Parts: sequence; C-alpha cells; structure tokens
Amino acid sequence: MKKFASIGFSATMMALLLSACGSNSSTISTTTPASSSENKPAATAAATAKVEKPVTISFMHFKSDVTDGVAKIVEQFEKQNPNIKVEVQPVKYDDYYTLLKTKIASGDIVDVFTLNAGSNTKLLHDGGYLEDLTGKDFMSNFDPGVLKAQATDGKNYIMPVNATPIAVFYNKKIFSDLGLQVPRTYDAMIAAAKKIKEAGKTPFALGWKDNWTLAMWLSRDLPSNTVLVDKQVDFFSKVEKGTAKFADNPASKTVIAHAQELFDLGNKDQLGVDYNGVVDLFSKGDVGMMYMGTWPLADIQKKNPELYKTGMGYFPYPFSNDESLNKLEFNPDASLAVNSKSANKEAALKFLAFMASKEGGDAWVKNINSLSFVKGASTDIAPAVNDLKPYFDKGLTYDSQSYITTTIDWTNQFTQYVQKVFFKKATPDQIIKDLDDWVAKNHK
Repeated sequence: MKKFASIGFSATMMALLLSACGSNSSTISTTTPASSSENKPAATAAATAKVEKPVTISFMHFKSDVTDGVAKIVEQFEKQNPNIKVEVQPVKYDDYYTLLKTKIASGDIVDVFTLNAGSNTKLLHDGGYLEDLTGKDFMSNFDPGVLKAQATDGKNYIMPVNATPIAVFYNKKIFSDLGLQVPRTYDAMIAAAKKIKEAGKTPFALGWKDNWTLAMWLSRDLPSNTVLVDKQVDFFSKVEKGTAKFADNPASKTVIAHAQELFDLGNKDQLGVDYNGVVDLFSKGDVGMMYMGTWPLADIQKKNPELYKTGMGYFPYPFSNDESLNKLEFNPDASLAVNSKSANKEAALKFLAFMASKEGGDAWVKNINSLSFVKGASTDIAPAVNDLKPYFDKGLTYDSQSYITTTIDWTNQFTQYVQKVFFKKATPDQIIKDLDDWVAKNHK
C-alpha cells in the first residue's frame, strides 16, 4: 500500500480536512500539526502512570463490523498496561444506543463507550453520565477545530477517534470491460449501473437488512440534496422548531426516487442481506459498485487480495447532476466517552490516553482501515483510497451531517417508511406524510 504522505498528502491538508469534516459551522480551523519532530504527541502522565492494582474496565462499542480489529487495538493497550484488563462489548450499531441507554438507566456501569456527537451526547451529558474531558493532556493531540466541532455546551465530553470517507467502491474490470467511465453525476452513475445490468452483472451491492446501511445512505442523500441542491439551508432547524415539514422539501421526493432506483438495480433480496453479506458479495468480484465507508477494506483484503490491491477503485457518491456539488463526503466515525459514574475512572482515562497517542492512532489506521484524528497518525489505508487524493488535496470535501441541525431522529423512521415504497405498499406522498405526522406526534 502507498501512504498518502508519499504522494503528497500534506500535514496541512490533513489538519484542514479533519477540522472541516467534523465542523457544524462554516468556520474551518487552519491549525496545522507541528513539524515532524513535534508531531509525535508526548506521553502524558495519564498515559504512563502505572495502575498499581489490577482492574478491569468495560468498553462497549458500535464497531462490531470490525470486532477483530478493535480487539487487536485493545490487546496492544493491555500489553502496555498489564494491570488493566479491558472487557470488550461489541454491539451492532442498530441496537447500540438502545442497549447503552438501557444499561445506563439500570445502573449497569459501562466504563468507556463509543458515542457520536449530537443528540445522543447531549442526552447523556444532560443526564450527568459523561466525564468532562476538556483540558485533559491527551486532548491536546487533536486539532482544536475538531474538538470545537464535537463540543457540547462548549466543553468536550467525547474524544474523536477516527473518520472515514463515505463513497462508492467500484470494480475496475467490470467498468473497463464495458467501457464505463467513473461517474461524476447521479444520472451518469445510474446509466453506468443500467449497462452493468444489461451485461448480466449486478450493478449495486446492497445489504439493507441492517437498518443502518440504508439509513447511512438516506441520511446523506437527503441533507445533501436539501442544502446543496435545493438551497434549503435552514430546513432541519425549521423542522426542529416545528415550522417546516418534509412535505415542504422537494429533496424528500428526490431521495425516495433515488432509493427506488438503487433498489431496482441492486442484488437480489437486498433487505435480506446484511452488512457482512454485502461485503462478501462485492468481494467476489461480480458486482459493479458498493456505497460504503472504508470499513470493509480489511475483509476485502482477506477475501480477495487481488481485488483489494489493483481491482477496485473509489469515487465520491454523486448525489446530484451538478458535478461541482458532488464533493467527497468525509465524516467523523467513532468517538469515545468515559462514564462519570465509573469506579475505574483512572484506568478508563488511561485507555483514552492510549487511543489519543500516535501509537493508538496508528493502531486504528492499521486495524480498522480508517483515518485517525490523532495528529501525526499514519494515513496508510489502502490502494483504492488513493483515488480520493485529488479531493483531499483540493479541499473538495464536505460533511452532510453538519447540515442536520435537529435532534429529531427522523432517519430511523424514514428508513422504515422508504421500504414500503420498494414493495408498492405506500406511495412517496404517503410516507412523507407519515414522517411529518410522526414528527408532529413525537416532538411537540
């Protein structure tokens, strides 16, 4: 694999990129990591002090798709801290927040857990369950712009760990055999998919049995079309206030139409195939495209080394027909929080200090195949990711999640309603009305 650094992926661009990807405002921090001699975060007291008595901390995370990778990172930590044992609890993302909230409500203490910035962090912070990490030594290993973007009420209760592009993997041989170019617009992508189908191949690998895989796409296509195409920059704020409805938003129908087209051009039984199944399907080399973050790369490397090395590429998902709008989606993935009720807080903070070190950041890159927010961490991910270098170099990235300025969990409901359209059990107008009715009923 080639490192971004070896092909000109500058430290300055990484700082700009990472601060931009997590930002919820139009301001982008220009803080740049220091020179190479200063770019290796110094070991903090929390990272080096010994825990005298053996202790076990629990770590619950939603990265169940890369359970083995997370286990290797934890093993690395335990070798350096022989008196600390980490009990790892991987949970599927679809079930994660329900289980986490249930545990917390019942007094079942989880010492460290993954958390996304936004409504869930706000909820747990307001309940008094999150340790304040503001000003901790290890937090200096992150760009200030990233910390500001993930702050709640001006303070940091979560620590950023990794980030990933969300884009489209494609099979180079299928594209080459059919004379297809990498699509830069939505219509061009659908046209390419139709040619792949005409050739007897599967255009899109879709594993929508897992609710999050469909929700991941919907929750990016809708805000992108809402804000960037239809210019409704304050739509989600108005939904929060009860002054706008999804029926008022042209992007609602656009996204449902997009979803139907993908469904019609996908593999058989999309709603019966889960995340692992769709990665298996794409790895076999008979599918044209797969919309996903970088998470499947380690599995693809194991299952089809040749496809991984030279047979696949990666392009930004073109949500619109205006090529200038179709930048690279780049989002924060997992962040870490410490339970303020933990009886093992010292060990838990030591665990975060390791994750915030260059060694910890490199471990995430190596074992999870995602970029790390830690200053100076490796950018050596996979050959296909090098296709995105022009977007990184030119700053052509954006975070659609920053447009969703509402705490209303519309994504889960919308995902369920859209499936009715696939099977002709409801019309687009009906499910949009149902979504508005659900919002009005549950968020007065």
